[in-house]
Amino acid sequence: MGRQNYIDGNRIVAYADSAIYSKDALFKCLYWYGDKFHTTISLENDSFYTITLISQSEPILSLEEAAGYLQKLERDIIDFNLRDIVTKETKNIRELLIAKAFSNGEFDEIPPGEISDPVGFNVNL
Repeated sequence: MGRQNYIDGNRIVAYADSAIYSKDALFKCLYWYGDKFHTTISLENDSFYTITLISQSEPILSLEEAAGYLQKLERDIIDFNLRDIVTKETKNIRELLIAKAFSNGEFDEIPPGEISDPVGFNVNL
């Protein structure tokens, strides 16, 4: 069962399941909150990250502002986690493209087999 995110005055507390969200994605996400918040992250029992944002501005955030930041944080965590997943899944493709870019024409042959595109794009033009 997940934990409930909450707002307490100038403090926003959110929880992220460590089985779902990577530490790298959380740190990348929190970096963008550093200009407005003092940010902390800790791991509880190897199962949940506790993320705390404390506003650096005075006066205290209104409940509406804090709720807006909490919603943005929740969306940003998902966004950065998805970016992390895509980066890992496309690592081999990026490495092949970089190798080809710096190959000086060594790999400019047509690959064996029939080239086709399932969406109907004519790849032979």
